Amino acid sequence: MHIQDKEIRRVIHDEKEYRYGRFIDIQSQLERMTISLDEDNGCYRINARMNDHNERIIISMKISHDGEIIQSSCSCQMHNHCRHMAAILFYLRKLTISSFPYFYEQNGEDNKVLKLKQIEQQRQERIISKKQHDSLDLIQLYKDQLLRESLIPLSSQQYQLKIFVQRRKEKLIIALKVVNENQSFVVKNIETFLNAIVHHESIKYGKTFEFIHSESAFDDNSLEILNFIKECFLKNQFLQKGLMKALIVSDEHIDAFYDLMSSLPSSYCDIGFDKREYRIPIEISSKEESYILDLKDYQEFNQVMMTSKYMYTLEDDIMYKYDFHEPEKLIAFLRKLLESRGGLYISKEMLTDFYKYILVDLLDDIDLDTHLFDEYRQENMINLYGDMSKDDQICIQLEYIYDDGIMYGFDEDNQHKSKEADLIENYLKPYIEDIDDHVIYLQYDHEFAYQFMKESLPYLSTYCQVYVTDALKGFSTSQDMHIQVGVNMSHGLLSIHIDSVDVDKNELIDILKAYKKKRKFYKLKNGKIVSLENKEFKELDELTTSLQLKSQDIVNGNIEVPTYRLFELDQMMNHESVIDYTRGEEFDQWMKRLETSSQDYQVPTPYQNILREYQVEGYQWLRLMEHYGFGGILADDMGLGKTLQMIVYLESMKDQDTHLVITPASLLLNWQDEIEKFSASLRVLCIYGQKAHRDELIEKLDQYDVVITSYDYLRRDIDMYENKNLHTIVLDEAQYIKNPKTRNAICVKRLKAKQRFALTGTPIENSLAELWSIFDFLMPYYLYHYAYFLENFEKPIVKEHDEDKQLKLKEMISPFVLRRNKKDVLTELPDKIEQTLYLRFNEEEEKLYLGNLVQVNKSLQEKLDIHQLGRIDILAMLTRLRQLCQDSRLLYETVEEPSSKLKGCMELIHSLKENHKKILLFSSFTSVLHLIEEQCHKEHISYYLLDGSISKEKRKKMVDAFQKDETTLFLISLKAGGAGLNLTSAQAVIHFDPWWNMSAKNQATDRAHRIGQKEAVQVFSLIMKNSIEEKIMDLQNQKKNLADTFVEGNEGMISTMSIDDMKALFEIS
Repeated sequence: MHIQDKEIRRVIHDEKEYRYGRFIDIQSQLERMTISLDEDNGCYRINARMNDHNERIIISMKISHDGEIIQSSCSCQMHNHCRHMAAILFYLRKLTISSFPYFYEQNGEDNKVLKLKQIEQQRQERIISKKQHDSLDLIQLYKDQLLRESLIPLSSQQYQLKIFVQRRKEKLIIALKVVNENQSFVVKNIETFLNAIVHHESIKYGKTFEFIHSESAFDDNSLEILNFIKECFLKNQFLQKGLMKALIVSDEHIDAFYDLMSSLPSSYCDIGFDKREYRIPIEISSKEESYILDLKDYQEFNQVMMTSKYMYTLEDDIMYKYDFHEPEKLIAFLRKLLESRGGLYISKEMLTDFYKYILVDLLDDIDLDTHLFDEYRQENMINLYGDMSKDDQICIQLEYIYDDGIMYGFDEDNQHKSKEADLIENYLKPYIEDIDDHVIYLQYDHEFAYQFMKESLPYLSTYCQVYVTDALKGFSTSQDMHIQVGVNMSHGLLSIHIDSVDVDKNELIDILKAYKKKRKFYKLKNGKIVSLENKEFKELDELTTSLQLKSQDIVNGNIEVPTYRLFELDQMMNHESVIDYTRGEEFDQWMKRLETSSQDYQVPTPYQNILREYQVEGYQWLRLMEHYGFGGILADDMGLGKTLQMIVYLESMKDQDTHLVITPASLLLNWQDEIEKFSASLRVLCIYGQKAHRDELIEKLDQYDVVITSYDYLRRDIDMYENKNLHTIVLDEAQYIKNPKTRNAICVKRLKAKQRFALTGTPIENSLAELWSIFDFLMPYYLYHYAYFLENFEKPIVKEHDEDKQLKLKEMISPFVLRRNKKDVLTELPDKIEQTLYLRFNEEEEKLYLGNLVQVNKSLQEKLDIHQLGRIDILAMLTRLRQLCQDSRLLYETVEEPSSKLKGCMELIHSLKENHKKILLFSSFTSVLHLIEEQCHKEHISYYLLDGSISKEKRKKMVDAFQKDETTLFLISLKAGGAGLNLTSAQAVIHFDPWWNMSAKNQATDRAHRIGQKEAVQVFSLIMKNSIEEKIMDLQNQKKNLADTFVEGNEGMISTMSIDDMKALFEIS
């Protein structure tokens, strides 16, 4: 095949990859290759598979007859322009092909054998196709049956169900009838009846009565009966095998049966329902050394039905329910008697306890002669007396009042105490240290004394009268505490003074320490008790924790904290509080100036006719933050002109030290262009290029008003910047430092400047840690150390949905975040019309997808079984399924046809083109963009393609050209072009595949839907039906986006995905 070396070099830019490819041992690595001739398009299609150090590599190419490489892709990490591509191209140059299609396999089989294999494969496919036709015939058979059933007319009449009851031995048996006017028909098979209702099938009763069964065919009372029948049916309690018209009502369902049927009109059952009062006759007799307790007549209970609570009988077509005062105890006792069939034997030693713990509670429900229990004595009253000894030990005396005198607690001579007396003594026993002359001494411990008074005595008072001395009452009576906090401004810092009129500062610190140890009370030096469960200490702890105050700070007196805590303190003081706050005059003046002084900042003259009203407010807010030394996030919606607002701020501050703007590499020149477009006076330096050149420019940094560099260059040059005098640092697309552990975040936090701002439309994309990282740059420690933030904010909010913590964090960050939505400020901005288009796999695609889904689930289970499932494993599985949704050619070289999604997308593009719409198309897969590019070639659609390989300069030219020319389509990689582009000449946006991050998708959409757009923007999301894409969409709708909670406060989309969330995506529908 004729391919010139310069053509190979055109595709393989990297000299190192070119050389590697030239010297790869292709014979050992090439496993398979097919070359087909596409006569319609005048090109060759090449699909190859290589084994590179046990990694399977898939290469696809299209080469014209004259040797031009039209399209190429590789599954390796480089995706294109790689050594594998080069190796295949060098191999093709040497290859002589006599006929097409051409096949090669590494095991040496020749072309003829491979063609025979292909013929055999086609034969097998014909066999499978025939079998599928057999399945279609079976489907048609069932469809015909369903059609016949549909011809039975639906009736608007509602029918009634009626229960028929029988009693057999100890079992309750029920049957069912359907009532139609004056006729009733027996349900001969309850299982068939229930299935017919579920599947809306017809059943015929008698010769003429037939109707479609469904829940709507029965009245409301019958539906209650139907639900009860379903419950019984689940127990499968038929009367006997083969007799499906009668059900046994199990003991666990009898209570529900009685409650239901007794509440319905009598026409729904053939028996009545009533209640009875009854005392069970019990006799007691003696035999040798024992007493025997037994039923007087066992015959009475032969027809009794018992549940865990109640007893029922069926007599003369009436079902009776027996009410007892202690139903559960009585039924348990009765069951024991019936099981014994000879009575319960009770020794004389047991008799009193048996009466005390069992019979005494049943006396209202049984008929028993109690003369044997005359020795058992019930106290008239139990008194408990409590005092505190000189050694601070609790002293207790229990007094039992009888008709014939008084006895004391823990007296071994008193053998006939009530169970209440036993309960009190058993409760106290674990805490007794000594008993002396009927006085009980409990353990010596202030904490125990406090708990005893707060919890134990109220509990014991339900069984006895309680009397305590003032000395002991002191542990239950808490002294009031009054805490005063004074707040003022001093020397540009917040000044705080904490004090109490009740204790000195040192003791106040000790009280706070006891509170942090979760103690319940604190004993003051004067002997009085302070309850630490009072709100004062909770609020004081929150105050000292929020302001990160140390104990010694409080003792020393005035405490100075950074001014950025001012808003937080103001919120605390405005909330209802038990702490006595005093606001200093200077503090109030600061708050008043903060509310009103932003209007004092005039917009520089060149911008007065350019800025919109909300942009003026944004500029003034930036100036206000700078004046008071607060960092801030300008978080306006994408497309509202954050860059312009910042340029106006930089213009107004040009007399200060140099300002540094740090931006993604792709926006470096965009910032320079924007500044030069709007400002004639700002001296701008854009730092990029080779290391030596950058070093030279950085040395001249202080000669410029604004210096622009990228995160990537800053990482390399951080040592040069670290000691520079900067006034303002601006982070554009500040989500680039969302991970505090990355070099991006570490390096920007090493810079020194008077003022710091962050620009981002998405301050939170996935987690609250991202918000913390940005604030850690703006105002270090404002949101505390990350470990503290994680435990006290992130975990409670995300995992426990703690609304108080959520409100607290929102109040803390809101003064430093300015966020405006397009819908609120750009009333003239055209509509954004969003639409989800669902597409379906064709038959072959569905087979491939389901086959891979089954394999993924198998791999998933295997890894779960050996506990080796990780997030990377799941993401790899997800990526494979997502690729199959886009186009099978991404994974299978034998597939030649464009996917159903691609065909549907091209139809949409043609439709939009015919309506004179320009289109942006985004995909997270660069390889997909190249497949679309290939299809655009074929179908004569003009386009540009922007991916990560495009240089900054070329990117700018492409954007400018698309804005001005007639090109229909702009294919854009989501990562390479999802932000920082102004493409308002487009009126339609297509998202070819759903991305995990909804904010990234919205940001991409806003490349077109922004200031400058004159027409409504149509946004299309292409989703494959019954696929992982649909599940991704569902998951996004179920999750709350943390960004919306803390930046906007609305319902949102996906935040973070747990392992369980991702596993759920693999469930087969």
